[in-house]
Amino acid sequence: MLELDKNRPDPEFYLNMRELNDLCGNKEQKIDVNDLLKLDSDRCEILQSVKLKVKPPNNEKVVFKVDKRRFMEETLLRTNEILSEKVEKAKTVIVEFSSPNIAKPFHVGHLRSTIIGNFLSNLNEHLGHRVHRLNYLGDWGTQFGYLNVGVDLKGFTENEIQAKPIEKLYEAYVYANQMSEKDPEIHKKAMEIFKNLESGSYDKLERWNSYKKFTVDELTRLYERLNVHFDEYHWESMYGINAVQNVVRQLSDTGVLSDSEDGRKIAKVGDRVVPVVKSDGTTLYLTRDIAAYIDRYEKFNFDEIYYIVDNGQNDHFTALFNIIQQLKLPFAGRGTHIKFGRINGMSTRKGSAIFLKDILDEARDIMYEKQVQSATTKIDISNTNEASTDILGTSAIIINDLKQRRNNQYTFNWDNALQTNGDSGIKLQYTHCRLCSLEENSGASIANDVNVDFLQEPEAVSVVIELGKFPEAIARAHKTQEACVIVNYLFSLCNTTSKALKKLNIKQEPNEERKSQRQLLFNRVKLTLNVGMRILGLKPLTRM
Repeated sequence: MLELDKNRPDPEFYLNMRELNDLCGNKEQKIDVNDLLKLDSDRCEILQSVKLKVKPPNNEKVVFKVDKRRFMEETLLRTNEILSEKVEKAKTVIVEFSSPNIAKPFHVGHLRSTIIGNFLSNLNEHLGHRVHRLNYLGDWGTQFGYLNVGVDLKGFTENEIQAKPIEKLYEAYVYANQMSEKDPEIHKKAMEIFKNLESGSYDKLERWNSYKKFTVDELTRLYERLNVHFDEYHWESMYGINAVQNVVRQLSDTGVLSDSEDGRKIAKVGDRVVPVVKSDGTTLYLTRDIAAYIDRYEKFNFDEIYYIVDNGQNDHFTALFNIIQQLKLPFAGRGTHIKFGRINGMSTRKGSAIFLKDILDEARDIMYEKQVQSATTKIDISNTNEASTDILGTSAIIINDLKQRRNNQYTFNWDNALQTNGDSGIKLQYTHCRLCSLEENSGASIANDVNVDFLQEPEAVSVVIELGKFPEAIARAHKTQEACVIVNYLFSLCNTTSKALKKLNIKQEPNEERKSQRQLLFNRVKLTLNVGMRILGLKPLTRM
């Protein structure tokens, strides 16, 4: 991969051979360093020299020294082309993420899945892949029975549920569970309802479908605040026992399934034995995921499918992928479990929060307070529902999550998430707004042609070098599936730009050409920042 040493008169690119071979993915044939060294004699105007540096133990780096002037010109001239560069061969990629359950809170685990899944979808779309965003909602299992019993016990009307579906259905579910501890008949009734549902004999299916619609409508409003959209909503109920009979038969015919003494159908996965069908014939989550994997390939002919689910489900996905391999299906091996750690301590200032909406509302309200108190606020926020405060709060929540490494657990802290001076989502929004304001109010036009003679200050050179790192950040993020690579890149770009803005004044600069070249430079930063923020899932503001 490429690194830029900005402390030398001319930029140097350090290319680690081990990383390059990994990136190229050719395990059979390693790249020959001598072939790269021959580039020194090629007719390449931007390249000045190529050298090999070896550090023990066997850490080879090829150093490309490039002409600073040509590098700056190419970077500033080709910014739009660099920002929109696509892969040579596009793939069809399915990203299954968020996936909350009906009648249960949209908790912080779903928040991480939603934010990370949205980022990976955006990143793959940016690279030119064909992405299908799936939200696989849980509407199956015994919880369905408890929920229906709870609705009846609480006496909720359809209008009450439609007004607050997530809260009301959760309340009904919790109430039925509590009552079942006192009355065993409630548990029996819930089990009977679910069994009737699986067999297709449930007589209140229309009511259940209306609950699902109300829930999706409310979720959609929540996703809009997070700048998330889905191409399709899928349901566990799509893969009930009637729908997966062919899959179960296929598993049995190929010898993957065997009967246990207690009547369950089981599969061997490594050293484990995992149940696939219950003794009463009803399906398990694993059964439905096997059917869904096969069904999605038939529908989408995917090259890759990502499941954005926390670390705690590792055994489940190991079993899923192993069973698909045992079936010897031609599309086995295309699934990836994108794991992540948990968030600890995420609650409102008033106490623990059950619903994600409470967290987003809290972030919006805190940002409103900060903007009211700030002397630099540029917009009228007298209306507490001002969209910008909601976008700022949501940006802070998103970046506070994505700046962590995926597999790390972290403890949420409001002060860190919503800080205005440190590295946060607020910094990204502020820098973007500042650059938009500069274009609007500096009085300088953006130069049509690049003349780097007017951009020789160290601060200007540093900004261009940061701009040149964008393709590397994208490549690293895609290879590692880590959003923090792009987040840290954008933080570095903002910090470098902040220093440049102090030194490279435009309004007070008497030379018109220098003014327009500086405006060109900051325009390129704005474009790069805008693209990077959108990949991360933010809505870039122009004023705040």
